[in-house]
Amino acid sequence: MTHGGDAWKGAAPGGAAAPGCCLARLLAVPVLIVMVPLRLLWDGLCWTGRNVLAPVGRWLYEWLLAPVGRAVAWLFHHLIVVPVAFLVRYLVMVPACWLYRWVLGPLGRATVWLLHHVLVVPVRFLTRYLIVVPACWMYRRILTPLFRWLVVIPATAVWQYVLWPVLCVLGAFLAACWRLAGRISRAVGRGIAFLWRWLVARPSRWLYRWVFTPVGHGLRAVLGPPLRLAREAAREVRRSLFGA
Repeated sequence: MTHGGDAWKGAAPGGAAAPGCCLARLLAVPVLIVMVPLRLLWDGLCWTGRNVLAPVGRWLYEWLLAPVGRAVAWLFHHLIVVPVAFLVRYLVMVPACWLYRWVLGPLGRATVWLLHHVLVVPVRFLTRYLIVVPACWMYRRILTPLFRWLVVIPATAVWQYVLWPVLCVLGAFLAACWRLAGRISRAVGRGIAFLWRWLVARPSRWLYRWVFTPVGHGLRAVLGPPLRLAREAAREVRRSLFGA
């Protein structure tokens, strides 16, 4: 191998072989004994496949399998598909079309005609003249007058002569009560405004004008100079301490 010298560069100084190098040499021998035959076998199989099996396979496909396949397909088509299609067409489709055209179609149309004229028409006639016409006559001649005389006229009379006058009286009563409540509310508002003006507003104005204002002026006159002196003293102390 071209790099075999590098594989054995593990000797320690002084000529003594390292333990790892010895172990690698011991393992390399059986590995090579197994791997070399396997690689030779693999290379031989690849060469055989490329140079022997592939040409033989192409020759077999072109000159044997493809012609045999085409011959089998031609035989299958002409010996099985064509006869089966012929039999299906002339033994199944043609008789079925004839049977539908000359037997089943006329029989179905006749059955529909019979059902229509024997069942549908009589049922429709009986339904019209035994149910619909009597029901319409009863609705126009009996139910509508009964509903009018038993429901509409009494309900109109009750609304016109009982409910409407009661509702009018009740509405007038509620309107009068609402107006009276408005007058009472305005009177109560005026009373509250009168009490607020004479019990709160005017005494407060009198106290502010004749008590709080003179007392404030007196306190400002008495406490103003000492407060100004104290403020000046504090300013001087701050200036002396902090050099502001």
